[in-house]
Amino acid sequence: MDLRFSFRPTPAEHARVLTLMLRRKRGYWIFLALVAVVVVALVVVAALQGFSAAAIFATVLPYLLIFGLIFAGLPFLQRWQLARFYRQTPSLQQEQTHEFSEEGFRMSNPLANTLVRWDAFSEVLETKEHFLLFPSRFMAYFLPKRAIPSPEATQELRSFLRSRLGQSAKLRLLAA
Repeated sequence: MDLRFSFRPTPAEHARVLTLMLRRKRGYWIFLALVAVVVVALVVVAALQGFSAAAIFATVLPYLLIFGLIFAGLPFLQRWQLARFYRQTPSLQQEQTHEFSEEGFRMSNPLANTLVRWDAFSEVLETKEHFLLFPSRFMAYFLPKRAIPSPEATQELRSFLRSRLGQSAKLRLLAA
């Protein structure tokens, strides 16, 4: 059985996948917790020293703005970098074909052809928008669901992935 899906990737879609992958990393959550601890510590120390609420707010606001701008600005920076990367990478400008067969997962376009055997994958996840195939914890190939022509084909892909990957196929909808 071979399942074949074609699509043209977009930088915005690629950025959403990278953001999802980033959120799976422990370091991301540790960073967010550290920022929260720093802000709370500033507020507590200022309150214990008898500062007024206005003074505490004035002290904490610059930190909140800086962290907020970094947190909110990173996706835009990432999309801009990916757009540049896509413009400078001819193989990404081509229609991509992803084929799922007994042999493995094949990605091809007019300029490239790659086969990854099933035993190379450690995990497969399904989100609202994508199927993500992980050969390692921090790297994934993605198939946008928009490339799948019907709900029946989506179900057929799920069944195929379960049969090839067993417990590694976490085919449930994750918040993306």
